[in-house]
Amino acid sequence: MDQYLWNLNDLYEGYEDQYFLNDVEFLNNLLLDMPCFTKALSSMQAEEIVVEGLKRLEQIKDYSYRLQMYTQLMLSVDANNSRNNKWANNILGICSSFGIYESQIWDAILHVASLKTIIEKNDFVRQYEFILLERLEKQSYELDAKQEEILAMVYPTSLKAFSDLYYALTGNAKAEYNGILLPLTQVKNMCHDNSSKVRKDAFIAEQNAYKTIEVPLAFAIFSIKQQQLNEAKLRGYKDPLEKMLIDSRMSKKTLDVMMNSIESYLPVFRNYLRTKAKLLGYQNGLPWYEIYATLGECDFNFTIEDCEKILLEHFKPVSENLYNMTKRAIDNQWIDYPTREGKQPGAFCENLGWIKQSRIITNYNNTLSDVITVAHELGHAFHGMMIEDQPVLNRDYCMPLAETASTFNENLIYNALQKSMSPREQMLVLDSQLSALCQNILDIYARFQFETMVFQEVENGFLNADQLCELMKKALIKSFGDGLDPEWLHPYRWITKVHYYIPNIAYYNFPYTFGALFSRGLYALYAKEGQSFIPKYEKLLAATTTNTCEDVAKIADIDLTDEQFWMQSLQSIVNQMNKFLKLAKGEQEHEIC
Repeated sequence: MDQYLWNLNDLYEGYEDQYFLNDVEFLNNLLLDMPCFTKALSSMQAEEIVVEGLKRLEQIKDYSYRLQMYTQLMLSVDANNSRNNKWANNILGICSSFGIYESQIWDAILHVASLKTIIEKNDFVRQYEFILLERLEKQSYELDAKQEEILAMVYPTSLKAFSDLYYALTGNAKAEYNGILLPLTQVKNMCHDNSSKVRKDAFIAEQNAYKTIEVPLAFAIFSIKQQQLNEAKLRGYKDPLEKMLIDSRMSKKTLDVMMNSIESYLPVFRNYLRTKAKLLGYQNGLPWYEIYATLGECDFNFTIEDCEKILLEHFKPVSENLYNMTKRAIDNQWIDYPTREGKQPGAFCENLGWIKQSRIITNYNNTLSDVITVAHELGHAFHGMMIEDQPVLNRDYCMPLAETASTFNENLIYNALQKSMSPREQMLVLDSQLSALCQNILDIYARFQFETMVFQEVENGFLNADQLCELMKKALIKSFGDGLDPEWLHPYRWITKVHYYIPNIAYYNFPYTFGALFSRGLYALYAKEGQSFIPKYEKLLAATTTNTCEDVAKIADIDLTDEQFWMQSLQSIVNQMNKFLKLAKGEQEHEIC
């Protein structure tokens, strides 16, 4: 089993590793020096303020990130280890203390009257032109130094503490399945089981498990959302959505055009779900526990070895860079596969730019969905590879574009698998893909509506677990409509989705829909142009850290404010729905629109 656990030794070889201790000492000393450094800025010449300020910001980000990543990665697979908790909290405390000084440095840089001239003349500064000009535009949302200091000081015991509570409760929660107590993450993964009875029993067990942790998590989500709302308004944003859009480098027009296009297609998606429900034997819409169900018992069973072989086989003809990175990830144990006690649920990828690697966590359960999840996370790793040569302050891409490479990989694997399959197997793969797309379109739309309602309600007072469940059911019905059986909704989606508990980010939902539809547009270009498109695709990924969403899309000749682009992507999903239903019914035509 050890070969299926990740290896973090390229970061550090443990908390006793001298390199780790040296970096902690360096970060502590850097913190001790910050009052002197920020004071000295006032006596520097204009260009020196900018250059030395940026260099100090590079040091802070570099060492803070590598130490936080290591301690958080250690914690993510063993939340019960007291040393992991201790070191994660210690490092977080140190890193949080830099907040006030970083604000002071940025303030000094941005108040240099000749900043734009320095950008033009100084090569080192010019590499940060995009983020410098972006910060100049966002200056109006900055608080004064004392306010920033207070927010940084209370962060570990407020937003971050409630987020950590979520991970601790969900990571250790048990669900009673058939009389046996199992980790909640293991029972959740049974939603992809081949047996309808297993899926239903697991769904009921999962719902019962949430009841045991709903009260503290209601306090957690309420407190996080209330503070996000209050802080957004304190900074001068209209609401957390405006903040998210500005931080996402995405225009409100793009979001509105995308959402309006989705709304126009909701009836079509609902019709598809009703039709699929009837094919599965349900007359009142699809029960939530069948949201991932396939027609008939699916006999796909992919071991970890199978998964890795499939990905290597199908990535190689597309991109040599993608293939080579995936092989490195497998050979050097970048991926942590198995579910175990204390390991957090779900999957994620962290880019480790300073060692030009990534690390991936998943809870692998031998299903087709698990293969797609690994492909998805390797897309994030590939995106990280495309930006790893950027200077350290230029390695952050915005949320909507964060899902571009990951969802592109999903399209690659789904489509590649179908080419060598029988009609029945094609139907099952299409079924799985469409289930995921319904999540990316309908479920994300519901989650967006839910979060909007929560932000509206928190201004009126505390939301208890029952109220949160009712809001979630309302959001699900608004999105899925009669495509779902109203007697079998999932009212605890506010617990299952970690994104609601990310401390500093609200509305981490619509970026997934953006990624799904944007990547379909990119995949359509790849299908049309072949390998000649890949250099343009890689250039596009490399540009994601220093451009707006709209300007990144222009590299592939896409206009994100044009409704036609989104409609074409949505229609391509409907075309797959029709193909799936045709396969499901043999030769009988059953068009849904």
